Amino acid sequence: MRKTVITSRLLLTLLCFILGTTCSFAAVPPSSINLSVEASCSDLAAMINKALPKELYKGKGGLGITVTVLRTGPVTVAASDNFVYFALPIQLTFSNALYESYPLRAGLRFRARVSVLPDWRLRTELYYTGLTDNLVDNFKLGPISLKPKSLVENVSQPVQQLLAPIIDTKVNESVQLRAKIAPLWQSAFEPKLVSKEFSAWLKLTPQKIVMTPLLAASNRLLLSIGVISGAEITIGPKPAATPARQLPPVQQVGTLDNSFHIQLGADIFFADLTAALKPVLLDKSFGDDKKITIKSFHLQGDEGRLVVVLTSTGDFDGELTLFAKPVYNPQQNSLTFENIDFDTRNAGWLISTGSWLFSSTIRETIKTKLDAAVVEQLDKARSKASSALSAVQVAEHVKLSGAVKSLTLGEATVQKDRLTLQIVVQGESSVSLK
Repeated sequence: MRKTVITSRLLLTLLCFILGTTCSFAAVPPSSINLSVEASCSDLAAMINKALPKELYKGKGGLGITVTVLRTGPVTVAASDNFVYFALPIQLTFSNALYESYPLRAGLRFRARVSVLPDWRLRTELYYTGLTDNLVDNFKLGPISLKPKSLVENVSQPVQQLLAPIIDTKVNESVQLRAKIAPLWQSAFEPKLVSKEFSAWLKLTPQKIVMTPLLAASNRLLLSIGVISGAEITIGPKPAATPARQLPPVQQVGTLDNSFHIQLGADIFFADLTAALKPVLLDKSFGDDKKITIKSFHLQGDEGRLVVVLTSTGDFDGELTLFAKPVYNPQQNSLTFENIDFDTRNAGWLISTGSWLFSSTIRETIKTKLDAAVVEQLDKARSKASSALSAVQVAEHVKLSGAVKSLTLGEATVQKDRLTLQIVVQGESSVSLK
């Protein structure tokens, strides 16, 4: 039962790690809940094609020539190098008062840079980049010889003016940035039950939202967003929700850090250490010329030390007491039990007349097993936490994922019935909105 309590508490604490937030018992600065929002160019193209008219332009093209521009097929959309590229197949007809040309096939090319405004709208800046290469260099309009490429350049600006608001609107509809972020921001202020067994609640305090520049690559539009938030875990009745605030303006940053570094307290109960020591102590004999056999033992805390009380038979019948001090080594990132020695206050005559106990393996056996037990408990917690947090569905279309990469140990405190460790958990977290 104790092992379950340890694992449950560690996992409960680690539930907030995927959010990169702080817990109530650790003074850690707020971190970022990282979200990824994306839209495909194929979806964007489908929306634009539904909105584009067939006739794109009809008007003067210079030299007294009237130019009619019709769309002959769907626009294609691609994204690379942080630009969105549009290719629009068209049919051109040139006319004057007496003559009209046969239809000429060509294609107009544009590119757009997309950015995010503080009010969460996406802004597209559209630029004309030229014609496709399949337009003829010269043609006759009655007796007049014309260069269609130069005439098309005159009509590219009005076609661009027609396309720009349509593309801007459809980019916003495709990404739906505000529609995706606003409900998540509002719901974050409501406490979430993260452990029914312990009646544990996660209470977030969102502060602001930051965002890296929009990335256009591999035919996708990608946004990385960080919700900067604090958090606390409370045990008991559901806490009152923090009053929700309106979605704040977005702030642009260069990069987001999806790693988290969170300090927490973890308990390892003496009952679990006792279970680990039983196979190497109970009914085991120690000594060479003189021997003792351990019949029972128990652990307790005393003045910052772990106390191991042994009941032995053999060349000594009675109780032996050993002290062990947990020591943190920051260079090796380890917590080990050092200075394991007998209590000479109550067994001084035994120590003085039975120095064979010093040379026996009992002290090293206890140290080795205690050290291994701490490592085992922490490794199990990290493994189970990583598995549990690999994919957590928290709402429709909202999935959190986290991976605990390492545990950095800190100072340990010996309590009456447990060992309390200060740990910094390091890992990566993300939230995917699809």
